[in-house]
Amino acid sequence: MDPTTTQIAWWGLLSGTILIALVHAALGPDHYVPFIAIGMAQRWSRARAFFVTLIAGIAHVASSIVIGFVGIAAGLTLEKLEFLEGTRGTVAGWLLIFAGVVYLLWSLRRHTHRHAEDFTDDPRARRRSVLFWTLVAVFVLGPCEPLVPLMFVAVQINWLAVLVSSAIFLVLTVFMMELLVLTGLAGIKLLPAKLSHRLGNALAAVVIIGLGIVLIALP
Repeated sequence: MDPTTTQIAWWGLLSGTILIALVHAALGPDHYVPFIAIGMAQRWSRARAFFVTLIAGIAHVASSIVIGFVGIAAGLTLEKLEFLEGTRGTVAGWLLIFAGVVYLLWSLRRHTHRHAEDFTDDPRARRRSVLFWTLVAVFVLGPCEPLVPLMFVAVQINWLAVLVSSAIFLVLTVFMMELLVLTGLAGIKLLPAKLSHRLGNALAAVVIIGLGIVLIALP
C-alpha cells in the first residue's frame, strides 16, 4: 500500500474496531447479565463485581485473539475459524445451562433464612470459587464473534495493525462489560431489599440457563 492508502486503512480499522467492540459488548446480554444476576444473588461488593468481570472479560477476548493469531499464522481460512468459534459458542451455552442447573439446585437446598455470606466460611468460599471458575471457563469458551474477522481485515495492513486492533478491542470490550455490570448492580440496589432478596439465587440460575439456551439456539 502507498502511504496515503495505508493511513486511510488505519483510520478505518481503528474507528471500526472502536464501534464494533462497544456495540458487540452492549448488545450481547451474555457479556453482563450473568454478572448482574449472580452479583445480586451473592450480594457482591463493587470491588468483587469489578474483579470477576475483569478476569472473565479478559479471558473472553484473549481466547479469540489467540485463535485468530494462530489461525492467521497457520494460513487457515476465515471460514474454518468461524466454524471453530461457533463450536465454542455451543460448548459455552451447554456450560452455562449446566452451571445454571447446579446453581438452581443449590439455591433450592438452602435454608429459607438467609444469612450474609462470610468469605471465611470454607464451604461457601468453595462454592464461590467454583462459581468464579465456571464463569471464567464459560467466557474462555464463549466466542467473540466479530474479533476474528476484524483480525483478518487488520492483517491486510500489517501485523502491527492486528496487535493494535486486538488490544483496542480487548480494552473497550472489558470497559463496556464493567460499565454495564456495575450500572446494573447499582440499579438493583435501588430496589427494596426484600424484593431483591426474594429474586435472589433462583432467578440468577434461571437467567443463566436462559442465556445458555440462547447461545445454543443462535446460529
